[in-house]
Amino acid sequence: MIKWVFAMVLLSSELFASQFFPYRSKLDSAWKNEAYNDRFIKSLESKALKKEQGYLAVAYMMKSNHASMPWTKLKYFNKGKNLLEQTIKENPNVVEWIFYRHEIQRRIPKALNYNNLKEDLGTLRTYVAAKENKQEDESLYSYILKLLKCS
Repeated sequence: MIKWVFAMVLLSSELFASQFFPYRSKLDSAWKNEAYNDRFIKSLESKALKKEQGYLAVAYMMKSNHASMPWTKLKYFNKGKNLLEQTIKENPNVVEWIFYRHEIQRRIPKALNYNNLKEDLGTLRTYVAAKENKQEDESLYSYILKLLKCS
């Protein structure tokens, strides 16, 4: 279930180039390796920087992929979900967090009752409509544009 979510998010994260690129590229390794994911989480937790909370949220959700028990999977997923929601609330103009939420929500089971798809799609469309965003993070802009064309 959650494997599909993160496969897409991680593959797309490698396409991006920005100030957060080191974190984006680390997400791929965290997805593939539980020990690396644990180290990545500890590293992000120790920094406690607001700008990195979105990556920590996604890393927690990835941790759910490595867990074997359903309730443990759900615990890590909810921890990541709650942190991602808090991060978006505190940073509503950071489209990357909205992009991750959108990609996750597109692929998770409806039973998890986590859905902001219409709202996020509107935000992503607004982001792409502002051509100056392409200058700020061309890879993110291009990927969101491709995503919207497929939707």
